[in-house]
Amino acid sequence: MKHRLIRCCLALAAAMVWGTAHACPEPVYAVHSSAIYLEDAREDEAFYNYQWALKNNGQLRLLDKDSGRVLEMGSGVIYGDKSARAADVLKVTEALPGVDIHAEEAWKLYEAAAEKKQVTVALIDTGVDVTHQELAEGLWVNADEIPGDGVDNDRNGYVDDIHGWNFISHNHLLCRGAEDDHGTHAAGTLNAAWDGKGVTGINDSHYVKIMVLKALGADGKGDSSTVIEAIRYAQANGAQICNLSFGSETYDRQLEQVIRQSPMLFIISAGNGDAGGNGLNIDQFPVYPAAYTSENIISVANLLFDGNLHDSSNFGVQSVDLAAPGSYILSTAAEHRFGYMTGTSMAAPMVTAAAAMLASYHGDWGIAEIREAILSSVQPMESLYGKLATGGILDMGKAMLYQP
Repeated sequence: MKHRLIRCCLALAAAMVWGTAHACPEPVYAVHSSAIYLEDAREDEAFYNYQWALKNNGQLRLLDKDSGRVLEMGSGVIYGDKSARAADVLKVTEALPGVDIHAEEAWKLYEAAAEKKQVTVALIDTGVDVTHQELAEGLWVNADEIPGDGVDNDRNGYVDDIHGWNFISHNHLLCRGAEDDHGTHAAGTLNAAWDGKGVTGINDSHYVKIMVLKALGADGKGDSSTVIEAIRYAQANGAQICNLSFGSETYDRQLEQVIRQSPMLFIISAGNGDAGGNGLNIDQFPVYPAAYTSENIISVANLLFDGNLHDSSNFGVQSVDLAAPGSYILSTAAEHRFGYMTGTSMAAPMVTAAAAMLASYHGDWGIAEIREAILSSVQPMESLYGKLATGGILDMGKAMLYQP
């Protein structure tokens, strides 16, 4: 089916945390991403063929034109202006087959497993549309709380925190609409339902659950105290893995200590460059928390489907561990929609999802073994040598087979 595509300005590709050290904080970086929503998609329609990160068969082409960027699959336009003239083409980027996370290999192993462990992923981000048809079954549930009774049944200080908490508005309302597209998009990558409809999440939502922790507001801003409170909530409620898709140039000692002392594994986006969209070497120009040196952190860059980093992706052989697909990623969006986004914020959930699957599959592994498996099993890419610590991209199939 041909979809009517609507172009609109979305949230930041990598949401910003603002340093608490300044009385009048300024944004560290503000790389805005344009999103394309599939406006007329049927509820029973499947978009797996558009999800190149899971299986890249080389059919995609990115056309840079005077009028903007257009993404083609075969002879059809799936992203951008269909009316743009062919003569406008300035550059063509072809997909390289096999540049993906090898999800299908990992799924075969996972589905054959006799036992699987329940895993909770803390998604500290904007909110998530918890009513989205592809996400509703994959949410963490606080079994000690009674939904909607207005009482703090478990006496943890949060009333009706069934699926998580809104640390911006200080209530249990986890989605306010389009301002929560960023988090909703990450959630779809993590565990959108395996129901043959919509997008396909990386994890089986029966085993991997998302704890929604809204710590970034309508403008993509949050502060360290809010993030720290969300981390502590996640720890207290049993999350094993935490996704952080935001950054700041401002070093925060308390946040670093909280992350370092946490029992969780943190997957963190490396950031989206300067104001002009040019990726930065964060060994020289640190972005936090990606540049923190804790052994429970994996920092992730944004890979394009041709095997190169996206122009806007930060890098650093000391500070950034590996790359994962983060460009033109189709996933869930608020208000029951689907949309494309680009940024390291889209790459980090790929690695978070891999970590969650490993935790579920290898139930006796701790976070050190999970981190080791991911970083030791990357698919090497010559284009990434000297830019990333591992010089490679996420390979879920190899990670599942890794022996510590």
